[in-house]
This record gives sequence, structure tokens and C-alpha cells, in this order.
Amino acid sequence: MRTLIPVMVIMGMLLGAVSAQGQSYYMKENSIFFEVFGSGGELSLNYEKLIEEKFSVRAGFGLTGVAFRQGLAIPFGVSYLAGRQNHYLEIGVGGSYIDFDKDKTDDVMYDLKEDQLVGTGLLGYRFLGDYGYTFRLAFTPALTKDGFEPMGGAIFGYAF
Repeated sequence: MRTLIPVMVIMGMLLGAVSAQGQSYYMKENSIFFEVFGSGGELSLNYEKLIEEKFSVRAGFGLTGVAFRQGLAIPFGVSYLAGRQNHYLEIGVGGSYIDFDKDKTDDVMYDLKEDQLVGTGLLGYRFLGDYGYTFRLAFTPALTKDGFEPMGGAIFGYAF
């Protein structure tokens, strides 16, 4: 009886280890997130769909008024996620259509004077949590009619 208990414990541990090796990480295909600065103005709400295993497309709706003149933004883009399980290097391109309020002449950091389609890039770190939490910190440069604008942004959201 004394030898049976240790053998059962060892067998249980081995079976647990074998079943743990068979588990794989499931990457969630849809995300909804808030982006602070980045390609959607100062604050945007975005939807992202994972295509294949590592590519994603996204679109959203944003507002400007702090760093840019007051207005609306419609960001869009594609990204490639390089990494595994929860941690990724995210590389992407996209754009944002920005519709500025013509009546406002605020003192802002980037004084773009007219509505325009802005090209954006993305290079950052993306974390996808097991329970759906997603976070990204990225360098998001913009190419406007006025030239190159180095910017950065962060996202906070939920993947399902």
C-alpha cells in the first residue's frame, strides 16, 4: 500500500504533463479597442478582424482636438503579428481620413489646415491576454500633406 500511493502520484503527474503538452493557445479572431493617439486621432474606437493566423485588418472612428485641430477621423489598416502565444511584434500600414472643423483655429501641436487622407505606419509591441484583454504600445508615424509627423499611440481593448 505504501508503494502504491507514490506510484499513483507519479502516474498522475505524468498524465497531467502529457495533457498540458497537448494544449495549444487559441488566438481570438475579433477585437474591439480604444486607441489613444495613433492612427485614429487623439481617441478612436476600432474593430479588428484576424485573417489567417498572423494578419489583421482594422477600421474605426475617432476624434481629434488636442494635438490636431478639432475634427473627425476614420482610421483603417492592416497588420502582421510576429510572435507566439501572448507576445507579438506588430508591423502594419494604413491610413486615416481626417475631416477637420473649418471654423476652429485652436493652438495645437500639428496644425493641419485641410481635410486629408493621411498615410500611417505601425511598429509596436502587442500583448493578447488569455481572457481577451489586448494592449499595444506602438510608434505610428504619419505622412500628411505637410510632411512626415512622428507619433506614437496605445490601444486598450478586448479580443473575442
